[in-house]
Amino acid sequence: MRREKVTTNFHRRCDWILLGTTVILSLWGIFHLYTISFPHQAYYFIRQTMWVGMGMGLLFLFSSLKPSFWKKASYSLYGIFSLILILVLIIGEGTHGAQRWLRVGMFSFQPSEFVKLSLILIFAKILASGEGISWVKLGLSFSLTLLPLVLIALQPDMGSALILLPLWLGMLFLAGASLKKMAVILGAGISLFPLSFFLLRPYQKMRIITFLNPQRDPLGAGWSSLQSKIALGSGRLLGRGMGEALHTRLKFLPQPYTDFIFASSGEEWGFIGVLFLFTLYFLIILRGVKIAKETGSGFARLVSGGIVMLLFLQVFINLGMVAGMMPVTGIPLPLMSYGGSSVLMFLTGIGILISIDKFGLKY
Repeated sequence: MRREKVTTNFHRRCDWILLGTTVILSLWGIFHLYTISFPHQAYYFIRQTMWVGMGMGLLFLFSSLKPSFWKKASYSLYGIFSLILILVLIIGEGTHGAQRWLRVGMFSFQPSEFVKLSLILIFAKILASGEGISWVKLGLSFSLTLLPLVLIALQPDMGSALILLPLWLGMLFLAGASLKKMAVILGAGISLFPLSFFLLRPYQKMRIITFLNPQRDPLGAGWSSLQSKIALGSGRLLGRGMGEALHTRLKFLPQPYTDFIFASSGEEWGFIGVLFLFTLYFLIILRGVKIAKETGSGFARLVSGGIVMLLFLQVFINLGMVAGMMPVTGIPLPLMSYGGSSVLMFLTGIGILISIDKFGLKY
């Protein structure tokens, strides 16, 4: 009996399918950056390798922390990252008209990525407390969403800002908010949505217009959408082959290392490569859902569900953008797109998922 109990505990120490799939996806992202950049551009490959190495360290570190740690630290983390967002607007680094990064020593990071994770933690703490989802909880959680949303929108980074709203709604749904409350929120959001168009900057309005009709400005605002679809479709079944993504290498495809890395992957590896990516994401999401369903604690269950939802939202939005089904938003493809902040945030999230799988029934 004792030996059986020890064996069971050993197997519950880690979800090896979740961990293995995450490692494979991260390494695949590094390998793809290598194939589309070497020998002419080694910067992205080398930096991404470094970020993934650091992220794996965080994954293993945070996988050993009990969910009670995150519950106690949720408000503190939210406050810290909100202050950092204010600092970004004051002393942050800018590029291409956006001020989104904060430099610390040799490194720059994008605080808006970590705000997403801190919001999941604070949503879970608020919504899991007490009985039911009251209007007070709804108002408090929405107010806490509104502050970072405005600060991120001022950078401007509308993609990261707008993803906070469906994340909040999703957390309400997972927490068991009534259909009446959800209907009131959605109705208010839909009625106010047209007004938000007038708050957008000119280039953001043009993105929406060209999304509806890319041919309106094929050499300008519609270029990214049109070229991403061409690159993605040119891969066909088996792709052009390693290092042979001509559309990407000849720089017809904009931002092939970041926003449109899925298009460059489709061009190089074809439908088979795209199916491989879909399988990896599906496995991670499936394991995350399994952890959320099996977790006893309300807080831990909501955190694991929120992390899975954030991953799904970013994959869905990025693929929709690349396929021309959504406006260009600049949302990175998790663990594939180049970018240290996104990689560190998602690997931290996977570490928390593994931790919840180990300790969630107790906390």
